[in-house]
Amino acid sequence: MSRTLANLPLNHEQYNRQAEVHATDGDLDRNSEILYFLTGQGIEDRVENSKFAINDTSGEIYVLKPLDRDLPHGRSQWRFTVYATDEGGKGLVGYADVLVNLKDINDNAPFFPQAIYTGNVTENGTAGMTVMTMTATDYDDPNEGTNAKLKYTIEQNQVNENHELIFAIDQDTGVISTAVCCLDREAISEYTIKVVATDGGGLQGTGTATIKVKDINDMPPVFTKKEWYVQVDETEGDDIPELPILVVSVKDEDLLETNRFSYKVINNTFGADKFTMVTNSDGTGSLKIAKPLDYEDPMQRYGFNITIQVSDHGGETSNTYHIDYSKVFIRLIDINDNPPEFTDPILKASVQENVTVGYVVKKFHARDPDQAGKSTVKYSIDRTSDRRRQFKIDQQGVVTIQRPLDRETVNRHDIKILATDDGTPTRTATATLLVDVIDVNDNPPHFREDYRPVVMENTDPPVKVIELFADDPDLAPEKKPWFKFQLDPNADKTIKDSFRVVFDKDGDNGKGSAVVWTQVKFDREQQKEYHVPIVIADSGVPSLTSTNTLTVIIGDENDNVMRPGEKDIFVYNYTGAAKPTRPILIGRVHVEDADDWDLPDKVFYWKDNNEHPNFELDVETGEIFMKDMVSGGKYTLHFTVVDQKRSEEVTAIVYVTVKEIPEEAVFSSGSIRIAGHSDEDFIRIWDWKSKVQIESKYNKFRDILAKLLKVKKENVDIFTVLKHQDHPPITDIRFSAHGSPYYKASKLDGLIALHRKNIESIVGINITMVNIDECLYEDKCEDSCTNYLRVYGDRPATVNANRTSLVGVHAEVQAECTCGARDFSAIETCKARPKPCYNDGICSDKFGVINCTCREGFSGPQCQKTTRHFRGDGFAWFPPLQQCETSHFHIEFMTQSPNGLLLYDGPMSEADPGETVVQDFFSLELQNGKPRLLLDFGSGTTEIVIKVKSSLSDGGWHKLDVYWDRAIVRMMVDNCQTAVNRDLDPPVADRSSCEGTSAIKPFNEFLNVNGPLQLGGVKHPVLSSYKWNFAHTRKGFDGCIKNVIHNSE
Repeated sequence: MSRTLANLPLNHEQYNRQAEVHATDGDLDRNSEILYFLTGQGIEDRVENSKFAINDTSGEIYVLKPLDRDLPHGRSQWRFTVYATDEGGKGLVGYADVLVNLKDINDNAPFFPQAIYTGNVTENGTAGMTVMTMTATDYDDPNEGTNAKLKYTIEQNQVNENHELIFAIDQDTGVISTAVCCLDREAISEYTIKVVATDGGGLQGTGTATIKVKDINDMPPVFTKKEWYVQVDETEGDDIPELPILVVSVKDEDLLETNRFSYKVINNTFGADKFTMVTNSDGTGSLKIAKPLDYEDPMQRYGFNITIQVSDHGGETSNTYHIDYSKVFIRLIDINDNPPEFTDPILKASVQENVTVGYVVKKFHARDPDQAGKSTVKYSIDRTSDRRRQFKIDQQGVVTIQRPLDRETVNRHDIKILATDDGTPTRTATATLLVDVIDVNDNPPHFREDYRPVVMENTDPPVKVIELFADDPDLAPEKKPWFKFQLDPNADKTIKDSFRVVFDKDGDNGKGSAVVWTQVKFDREQQKEYHVPIVIADSGVPSLTSTNTLTVIIGDENDNVMRPGEKDIFVYNYTGAAKPTRPILIGRVHVEDADDWDLPDKVFYWKDNNEHPNFELDVETGEIFMKDMVSGGKYTLHFTVVDQKRSEEVTAIVYVTVKEIPEEAVFSSGSIRIAGHSDEDFIRIWDWKSKVQIESKYNKFRDILAKLLKVKKENVDIFTVLKHQDHPPITDIRFSAHGSPYYKASKLDGLIALHRKNIESIVGINITMVNIDECLYEDKCEDSCTNYLRVYGDRPATVNANRTSLVGVHAEVQAECTCGARDFSAIETCKARPKPCYNDGICSDKFGVINCTCREGFSGPQCQKTTRHFRGDGFAWFPPLQQCETSHFHIEFMTQSPNGLLLYDGPMSEADPGETVVQDFFSLELQNGKPRLLLDFGSGTTEIVIKVKSSLSDGGWHKLDVYWDRAIVRMMVDNCQTAVNRDLDPPVADRSSCEGTSAIKPFNEFLNVNGPLQLGGVKHPVLSSYKWNFAHTRKGFDGCIKNVIHNSE
């Protein structure tokens, strides 16, 4: 069965019968009862949700709900299927498709999909120009009569000044066009109209259109100013600045995007070529410098008057309507762009080395081109070219001698003269002064080398000892011979009887020489060496002479009987040493024998071949080696010695004492340097001249240390006796002492310094330095200098004398040209020595950073004690200040006493006659409540007293900071919080109540101190041998001191 229902109008009645289907059954003899049901579009399981229904017996189809044909939610067709089942719904099934077409009615008004439509029209266009198209939408069926047939009209139009309608619309297409010509954007830039769309049934919809008038470049540009004024700095040489010196603007009624602005400088006046114009994105123009500007050029000094042009047509144009001009007046400002100019950049002079201080060498003149030559020029000397400050220059450019010259040290000086102007920033020019130093005969002659000839004993005279030659630092004279020799007339009788000096004027190619002859037979056992004074005279005018000592050594023959001998060897076993890779030499087997050069004649054996398991013996040399770092204790070794030449055999006993010494002892040790005694002299217990046993200087020094420190002798260790120099002999000695724990180096060194004279007298030594300091003399480094104690644990320092031997720790001070407190190049580790945590602090390190866990009362970053209290009669000793090119010292204190010494670092004992005096010192004190600084680099004492507004003895905490370099020292109180601004333009801070500055007295440049820094007072007596201009107070400090920091330490 199949049937199509009739078209349904949209305004049908609900539940109206709209169609009917009928099915037939060919089985006439069977039950023909047919039932109907629907499936498909509009059919739901629940009847109340369905749009269609069927009478299941009659086949009548009903519309259950109103149907909407139009968009957006309606549909114009519905398709579903009718099923028919015979035998009362239990038989066979047939079906038919049903198509329902909805017939349109005009129930939708037209509408415009957009709220606002936008169109564009070019200004000054003709009438009839298409502007835009507006199209409305109607959901009714366009094929159903005129339901969706639309007509367009303008409901709200715009009119011009002549009351003419401006826009028109095509009623069928909706195309909007101009109804008049020549719209002007500069008058009205946009219009708004309302458009109406009407369908065939009279239903209407409205839309709004915004019509913008597109700009064209029809307006001229005009500079906002006819004259511009700008001032600009002259350029620095050929360095052209990137930034513009002026930004100009124009007024143009056209839009920016319509205009194509182009700026340029009109090249019709002087200097116009030195400038250029650049067009900016915002339509402005930037005036920039194109070529160097020089105020010193008379043609430029008074500035420039240039003309600039703008065009809105871009590039070159001949249309003057679109061009405008403006004047720019440029004033040139003089800057300090020129260094001074020397009239003579290089001057030469020849000066005799003996000229007096103040001698005029040369005069320099420099002129600064800036400020029309009216600048002030200051002269100075680059000190890197005159390290010893031997020259100076005044402000008239006159160079004079400031310190004596010495041709033998420097025969030509290349001095850099600086001329600095007073501009901002200052500029400096350099000239060169070449000074040739003319030689004068100011140096006596001397031996060409350190002669130490050997004359064998028992040899009949005459024997030629040696031929002597001389040298002289002065230039060689024309007259020959240059040198004359003779035996010193004042020599003692023994020397005169023993030696003869024969002068040879033709010797040494005519320079002159001398031959020394013996006059007697010598016996080494009576005297081992002779010191022969030789007078040498040069041929200069006037002639200079010197007395040189010739050391004649008497050679030994094996002519004495060998006897049994004993020897004591003391070994310090350094616990911080790595395991040695080979046996350690600890000394040599000793027998009593007046002959001391007969070692090649001797052979050494273990007695009865009974070798000791911990020691080895060299049979040829008699040297004894310790196989490993033997534990502490006493060991006795027995040997047999055979003199093969004399066919003699004796026994020898060696007593070895081994004592362990910890790292703490080494790195807490004090030190001295002695002159005139070798390392062997210091430990020797046998006087070969008098043939008697003596107490060693080593033992005497140990005794007096124990008495000074009030400790047992066995608690004092002298573990390093190290040769520093052979001739004349200089020896370094290191020592430690402990109660519990080990004493600090500053205490040990301080006590030695205080009792130096007494120690020298008792021990019989000449102490030239307490606390060995390789940075003490300024010629070591050109700037910073730091001492480092290097310990070579794997190679002990062995000193071997006949009857005794010392195997000590090889520890020596080495200087490095760096500021140690600011040297962070080394990775921090807890294994560093000395230990990074003080006062039994526990060290931990992670990622190269150490951390110290400290005992109570030690709060410093390395477990230092940061606060000390003094009662006016005490002191505390700390390591001396290290030498740095620039330094910063910080201290905080609290007191109610207006006078007292905060600290002192400098000499603690009088200098010996002839000693190289180091008088450097640094002190801080309170003087009537005012801070007082004394600083001496060795050339004179500088004093600074700050006149604070209120006394620093007010019971509150105060800070002092001292800064110094080679030339200037500055002291500041409490971060200068009391500074006030003077009423000047610009304001200038008055810091006189909180800060003081002074120049360092020439010529030394660094603070070189090696005595302990004494905090809160001093222990040493008044010193009178130093050339100090001022003296520090000796009154002790009464109060608290904390946070004492020097260069971060």
